[in-house]
Amino acid sequence: MFELLKTEIIKVPKRTDDLSAETAGVSLLGEKLDRVEMNRWSKAKLLRCFRIVMMLSVVLAVVYTAITSFQQLRQEGFDFLAVNYGWWIGAVGVYIGTMFLSCCFWFRVLLALGQKPKFSSALLAFFASQLGKYVPGKAMVVVIRTDLIRGDDVRTAPAAASVFVETLTWIFVGSVIGSLLLVTQFEGQVFLKTIGVVLAMIAGVLTWPPIFRRIALKLGVVKGRKAKKILNGLNFQTMSFGWLLMTLGWFLNGLSLWMVIKGLPGTAVAISDFSLVMVCVSLATVAGFVSLLPGGLGVRELVMIPLLGSQFGAVTAIVAAIVIRVIWLTAELATSGIIYGCRGAIGKVP
Repeated sequence: MFELLKTEIIKVPKRTDDLSAETAGVSLLGEKLDRVEMNRWSKAKLLRCFRIVMMLSVVLAVVYTAITSFQQLRQEGFDFLAVNYGWWIGAVGVYIGTMFLSCCFWFRVLLALGQKPKFSSALLAFFASQLGKYVPGKAMVVVIRTDLIRGDDVRTAPAAASVFVETLTWIFVGSVIGSLLLVTQFEGQVFLKTIGVVLAMIAGVLTWPPIFRRIALKLGVVKGRKAKKILNGLNFQTMSFGWLLMTLGWFLNGLSLWMVIKGLPGTAVAISDFSLVMVCVSLATVAGFVSLLPGGLGVRELVMIPLLGSQFGAVTAIVAAIVIRVIWLTAELATSGIIYGCRGAIGKVP
């Protein structure tokens, strides 16, 4: 009997110790959960603050670009009442078509990289990111588009890589078109010809499927055993689709500038001038991109004005170079605002 009592006395402390250990474990688990929740809350707060700063940067950059453009037009004594605005409204629509074609290719690249985005979400991300190019450095385009498209069906690294593929393909095709037209149809302009050829070669090499796949593997854009298989989707078929769409896009880009000149008062522009307009818009846009300045401000005009001035005169060239910037900015603001306003229906709320 005494032995049984001893056994019970010994067992009671053991149960108490187990209960204390369990209580301590629960407390530690609770503390860990609290820390996880705090970390999630902190990350969400930081992400929200980053998005606010990002949005303010874009707004300020766009406002600065718009004010600068209108001030330049006033300095030229431009008469807004004499403009044929039908041509300018058409130029806005044509430029929207240019952006839509680029978006289609970007969507195709995402699919080729093994991602599964919704086309409606891709539209929102693409058009919203266009305003990011007015922020110094050009990186904001990648940041905005990646942030808006990433999710359960789209990983961050492939999303960012797809932006580079789309952008470099755009630059490659524009450089080739501008250089070919400049070399075959115009004399002189050795400096512009050289820059166009060099940029076309660099962008072409970087977007050449075997080379890009190798770079993507080294950077870990796609990870895992199926990485090579996924990257094989970025093949010549995909890139050929991009080259075709981008060529059509550059044609529309040139058409938008041609329509702007057509709408200017007292300016005679013919279909035969379209090759000159294509050279201006392609090389000026590419040079503006490479400059890393907000929207290529100043650099586009530096390339465009001398080329247009040789045919239409200095005043028309200056006004056209400024107006085309305003037209493109208007198109980007309109599409971004409309698509962002419909984000609830699209199903992607940033």
